Amino acid sequence: MGYSGPVQVPPPDGESAMWQYGYVPSLALGIVGVIVWLALAGPHLFYLFTRRGTRSVHGLFFFASIIEALGFGARLYSHGHPFSGMSALIGFYLIQIGTILMTAALYKSIQRVIKYTPDGRRLSPMRPRSLLTLFVILDVVFEIMQVGGQWLVIGAKSADYTGDDPMFALGTSGLIFLAGNTLQAITIIIVSIFTWVILRRSNRMLETADPSVQYPLLKGLLLQVLISFGLFFIRLVVRIAEGAQGLYEYAALHEWVFGVFEFVPLVLLVGLWAGRPLYKFIFPFGHRHGQGAHTRNDIAAAAEAGGILPASSSSSDDVARTKA
Repeated sequence: MGYSGPVQVPPPDGESAMWQYGYVPSLALGIVGVIVWLALAGPHLFYLFTRRGTRSVHGLFFFASIIEALGFGARLYSHGHPFSGMSALIGFYLIQIGTILMTAALYKSIQRVIKYTPDGRRLSPMRPRSLLTLFVILDVVFEIMQVGGQWLVIGAKSADYTGDDPMFALGTSGLIFLAGNTLQAITIIIVSIFTWVILRRSNRMLETADPSVQYPLLKGLLLQVLISFGLFFIRLVVRIAEGAQGLYEYAALHEWVFGVFEFVPLVLLVGLWAGRPLYKFIFPFGHRHGQGAHTRNDIAAAAEAGGILPASSSSSDDVARTKA
């Protein structure tokens, strides 16, 4: 198919020879994106200031939502200025930064639940802090490859019209973009396997656990983490398909592909954690920050003294089902 939009040669200062996105970004999708991401930031901001012990996770989701909203704001600007190189670069960059914070929040949630689980360290195949540090660094590197590759593709494609010498050939630039997405997808698969191992080990641990000790709702939380990784993986698969096909071929040139397979999965991911926040899994009976599991007698005594949030009946039922 290839790019079929207008071309301006030579391009004015600050503009490209072609539409940076390959199409004019939709005004409607831009407005919806800004509104939805700002709306999702609200619950996470609330949890950030009211739920001790899980603030880091919801803080990451909050800032991810704000950055995504700014990224869609840049797409709105590109709607009126489709040749603008700077607005497109900012849009690409901000949306990618938001995804780094999302995956970091997922890694951090695993680290937090292990911290608040008695003998939780033996559940993880590697030290939780090392897992968090390693995979966040890898995500940053792979996201840089994606943004850089996408920008190099735009430069190489524009050079076809202007006659300039691109930094890298179009094929090489596309491979950088494709490699970044593929490597990140492999990373998500590896972390998902780690999460599954933790889930299996936690099931065995709970079978022999002291019934008087309150444990986090490990199964529910880890399944939510796996669902979140699945949603993120959908986005990566589509981006891999775009890179393999070419960034100026059908998938990349149709905005509905971006909306359905990149925007919607991330909204569902962040919305899931807004509706089912981390503290409900880690502290189903309430908690005293800095402490792990409590006996039910401790919880009842602290609740009477006003030092701990009372348990909801639904949380109690969930714990019973988890241990069953």
